[in-house]
Amino acid sequence: MYGVYGDIIDAAKKALGCLEETKELLEYPEVQADKAYYLSVLSKYNDLKSIEDKLGALISALEDEKVYFEMLSDSKSEEERAAVYREISNLKRTVSNVAAMLSNALGCKHIEERAYCRFKLQAGSAKFGLALSYLIKSDLISRGAVIEEENTDVAKSGHIQEISFVAQGIDVITRLEPLVGAHKVYIAQGRCEELCFAITPSASTVKISDSDLKIDVFHSHGAGGQNINKVETAVRITHLPTGLSVVCQDERSQLKNKKRALETIAKRLKEINEQAEKKRIEADIFAQYSKKNTPVTFDAASGTMSDTRLKAFLKIPFPLTEEQLSSYMDGLMAL
Repeated sequence: MYGVYGDIIDAAKKALGCLEETKELLEYPEVQADKAYYLSVLSKYNDLKSIEDKLGALISALEDEKVYFEMLSDSKSEEERAAVYREISNLKRTVSNVAAMLSNALGCKHIEERAYCRFKLQAGSAKFGLALSYLIKSDLISRGAVIEEENTDVAKSGHIQEISFVAQGIDVITRLEPLVGAHKVYIAQGRCEELCFAITPSASTVKISDSDLKIDVFHSHGAGGQNINKVETAVRITHLPTGLSVVCQDERSQLKNKKRALETIAKRLKEINEQAEKKRIEADIFAQYSKKNTPVTFDAASGTMSDTRLKAFLKIPFPLTEEQLSSYMDGLMAL
């Protein structure tokens, strides 16, 4: 029901099995009489309550995400759909962050995340964006992430105006999210350009559950030789969540028709999901590019970068070393 988050949710529910017992234990006079024991039980109770709160937040965000996906079919304009897509993206990041915190509290392995990253550059900010994208990819790879689907787009003037890639690994979104926004790059002679960075969850291949399919068989009215109108060889498969239906009756056997129908419905669902995912990603990235006046700035004249959130990263030479970037991102995550 909860996809890749099912294991963490099950682990949290299992851990909470002793919550009420721990709460009752705090009321025992003999426990209250032993201060050290009481504090130990109280600490355990507070830890369990924290897990309960995070579990509730995770399930709530996952259920809200499902509701927003259902709202897409009722959206009457591109503006409404764009707003829904932005809410879905926000919920995806909330799910990612809460799941990471819940994993820490439980001592579980974190969820592997898949994220689409994109830089938007101008002529004067291009070299800073290139350097930052290289450093980010190197940092992620050093932590076991996989980088794929790399792409660059060159403007007519010759400078790289866009860089994109997909990163898959532990805490990818959590690690990169503090860098989101339209950062100022101060060019010589008082000119200022932007270096935009956005990151959004990238959906993996959608798996079709058998429980979502309704399969009907009936007598074929097409080719089939002696089987026609004698054996139920034709197959209709309906994907219940979307209402998409496929009929196949070209083959002489029910098994072959079923196989072809399943392949067709999988292909069509993939196309539908890809179109929806593309719209969601574009809406989310547009919203992130709109975040102006971020704490991050670059100065072309002095070759430095600054982030007002961290004292150690004010007017620091840029590009950073890989060690500096790792320390920088660790510091941002700790805020």
